[in-house]
Amino acid sequence: MLEVKEIITCVNSLNASGIVFGGNAAQVHQWPLNPDGEPLILIATVDCAALRREIALDSIPAGGVLSIFSTYSKEDYFLDNITYSGDLSELEALQAGYTSVVFDMGTSTTGSPVKSIPSDSKELRTREISEDEFPVFSMCSQNTPKGLLIPESLKNNYEFIMQIYSSDFAEPFQDVFYLTDAVGYLFLNRDGSGDGLFFVQTG
Repeated sequence: MLEVKEIITCVNSLNASGIVFGGNAAQVHQWPLNPDGEPLILIATVDCAALRREIALDSIPAGGVLSIFSTYSKEDYFLDNITYSGDLSELEALQAGYTSVVFDMGTSTTGSPVKSIPSDSKELRTREISEDEFPVFSMCSQNTPKGLLIPESLKNNYEFIMQIYSSDFAEPFQDVFYLTDAVGYLFLNRDGSGDGLFFVQTG
């Protein structure tokens, strides 16, 4: 059995994990745009110090805030722009800015220029899963989830931190990754710099 930290809605502020899904502002100097010039949507923010107390990984910075962004549209197809399924060109598109992970020491706050996902503070709950289980819920773990495709170039420099399940967002944003059963993955550079990568995979 593997022990993971399931990400659930916070019912007691004393148990807050430092993870917040959604929100209408982020600690960034400038709101990120994708290569098409469209503002990204804020997926989640992470208080690094709080998360590191829960998940002891050197790739998580000792302080500061991570803001995770992704391309999103209610009208247009966008899944291909945020998905990595094993092709190098997909990874290059992601790194060009269809998703974005911004690390900041919390020096400035910028409001979202687009309709935002309602803010939802999260806590972490210990949960055991089998080594063969495909986890279909949001979680943090020191183990890479089963079924996740990872390029060798990513493995060498980046470490898995978190997965975010699309259906764990409140309506009407359960399609935030286009499909309600899509899963987003956060990786951070092993050097602890806060350099990160976020992408989506589907079953």
